[in-house]
Amino acid sequence: MKKAWIILALLTLAAPASGSEYKPIPRLGDHVFVPVMALEEPFINTHIQTTVSLGNTRNATVPVIDIEDDTILGTAKADILLAGIGFKYQHKVKEWLAAGVDMDVTGRIGTSTPSLVSEGLTGGLGFRVGWLMSMYRSEKFQLSGSVGLGNSNNTFINLVNWAEGILEGEDVSLVQSRQSLRGDGGFHAAWSISRRFGLLGALKFSYGEPLDSQKANSWNHDGRLGLSYDLKFDLGIPLGIALTGGHFEKFENATTENGIWLWSVRVAVQSRDDFSLGFDLQTSYLTSVDTGKKHQLGQFTIDMRYFY
Repeated sequence: MKKAWIILALLTLAAPASGSEYKPIPRLGDHVFVPVMALEEPFINTHIQTTVSLGNTRNATVPVIDIEDDTILGTAKADILLAGIGFKYQHKVKEWLAAGVDMDVTGRIGTSTPSLVSEGLTGGLGFRVGWLMSMYRSEKFQLSGSVGLGNSNNTFINLVNWAEGILEGEDVSLVQSRQSLRGDGGFHAAWSISRRFGLLGALKFSYGEPLDSQKANSWNHDGRLGLSYDLKFDLGIPLGIALTGGHFEKFENATTENGIWLWSVRVAVQSRDDFSLGFDLQTSYLTSVDTGKKHQLGQFTIDMRYFY
């Protein structure tokens, strides 16, 4: 199955794009959009994107469990360090169609003894192939739809599960691997409000396997809004700012109440029509089902995109 859709993606990317007039960096009307890291945009174009990110939880806690009788004794501070690198290639096949491939490598590890014991060490490799289709376009508005299929391979080292297995006489491996296959679809829109400002939005739904093999397949939703501000109009410098906020359900390796809220701010250098260098700061908020406490995750990302 996996080989089939990888081959299909490569064949799609190999198709030639049409030769009509094409401006590389995203724009509608008089507004040049600041590429947004925190949501998927509706623009049908060809670009390469690379990202490097580093983040950590703040004031996170984990339950302290007596593994003999499985009772919770209390909580302990347990911050987690996260890191990742990503690559994306999107190819404009037709005026109304683009195909893309995403790959990312992620890792996380506890930064203290409680978090190292409870959360262990996690490494992940993700791959997604998708198609973006223009549904409506005018001088100042763009609406597109997307479909995609992604696969995630994760390796876990969990000391708690391993110790519980030994006490119960079970053959539990210290190192475990899991896969998650999910399909997704959604709508993506952009509106040029003025020369200074543009508005972006995305609403996505996905269905598939969770990383926890004991849980059933599930639906997830993801909705986000972004504001793009081109500073070149007011200050005469090639900079842009993008603000993004949203809510989503999916957050692997964490059991949450009412999903996750996020906000993000991006400062982008846009001195060329075919290149954008962005610095993104994102903060996410969630409430843990295990402890009932609110957790905060901060992440800094360097995002480079080349359009052609």
